[in-house]
Amino acid sequence: MLPIYVDVDDVIASTIEALIQIAEREFGKVITYEQITDFDLKKSFDLTEAEYDHLFDIVHRPEEILKMNVIEGALEGLNYWVKKGYSIAIVTGRLTSTYESSIEWLDKQNVPYESFTIVDKYSRPGMDKNIAITLDQLSERSYHFAIEDSAAMAQHLSNHMNTQVALLDRPWNRSIDESPKVTRCM
Repeated sequence: MLPIYVDVDDVIASTIEALIQIAEREFGKVITYEQITDFDLKKSFDLTEAEYDHLFDIVHRPEEILKMNVIEGALEGLNYWVKKGYSIAIVTGRLTSTYESSIEWLDKQNVPYESFTIVDKYSRPGMDKNIAITLDQLSERSYHFAIEDSAAMAQHLSNHMNTQVALLDRPWNRSIDESPKVTRCM
């Protein structure tokens, strides 16, 4: 049986909640969840380049990752699929510098998974090529279906990998329409 692809940020981990708290703490910016209508956080949070770099640095620190909450219902859903015989493949676009803290967070939260992969989804600088795989390498893999919050990744998975995608409804992905391979899930 093929594994189920599961993204981490805002699929299992409430990363946006952490970003909102960091933006208020560091910059005094009060942003609501519904105001984050663009995947580009610089736009959604109305940040300068320096502020964005600072926010990005902080959210990837081990202590910040380890404080993130689990999204309500995520563990129950994953455990349900595991009981049905599926394996869980965690696939994330986090920086490679977060590899160890991400694994620690998954273990601490009792997230069931058989594999953990960092994909250079967004061509970010500083990605360790010995840890991260490319989108092309990801495209060589097969999944039973995928769960994502990124509209761009949902399109990649459906168009380039012929994978059915459950796109979790988020303010930043509402510009993508459902298609035969992408189903918006509340």
